[in-house]
Amino acid sequence: MGPEDQERTADINEPQSLEALAKILTILGNETRLKVIAALQDGKMFIQELSQSLGVSYPLLHLHLKNLESNGIVKSEYSVGTDKTRRYVKRYFELVDFRIEVSPELVANIANKELKDKKRKK
Repeated sequence: MGPEDQERTADINEPQSLEALAKILTILGNETRLKVIAALQDGKMFIQELSQSLGVSYPLLHLHLKNLESNGIVKSEYSVGTDKTRRYVKRYFELVDFRIEVSPELVANIANKELKDKKRKK
């Protein structure tokens, strides 16, 4: 995992603003994305496997995976394979370990920090 991945993961595990927290909750508040996370819990899957397993069209699943990947929840890699007549490239996705605990204290702490920062800037 490179520095970019660590930064993205830190945002998910420890949101530093109410805006970041709201974004995470929005991402995780979609049923299809939650199904993707559940399916990837057991290991890497190709997008075609996910599509068939979840009963979600390839184009729609691709959009959800792009969203999850850009927010550091999943990552993807390409794999080169061969069959009897040709070589092919497939992209597989895997879950990035994350944990988020939302509590009234977390929300209050972030809000109070933002309020203090705003007052300092005045």
